[in-house]
Amino acid sequence: MGCGDSAVAVKSAPVTYTDPVQAALQTLLDNHSKSYGQSGLLNALWQSAVAVSSVERSGTSITAHLTGTLVMGGECDIPRVEAQLLLTAKQAAGAPVAITLNGQPLSAALSLK
Repeated sequence: MGCGDSAVAVKSAPVTYTDPVQAALQTLLDNHSKSYGQSGLLNALWQSAVAVSSVERSGTSITAHLTGTLVMGGECDIPRVEAQLLLTAKQAAGAPVAITLNGQPLSAALSLK
């Protein structure tokens, strides 16, 4: 992941939802604490103002569309943000999920170019 660290799964409080991917991502994005409780785990998305606008399903393909502004603390946060979003969506869907931010693929939105 970013600068020698790794992603660690955490549990959130139960939520009511119509789409598990949307619920999982929105729960992640709504957390604006820098760390996760007393665990010492970093939330690389804590400064960002991003929301799930929709989740699109077509056959076996799932795409989560996000809107907003990512704010990161440095280049190490790029792979952290990517992993937090993709792994959260994949866990909720039980399959890989493509993610867009403001209409472009997540990888392009995270590019330093």
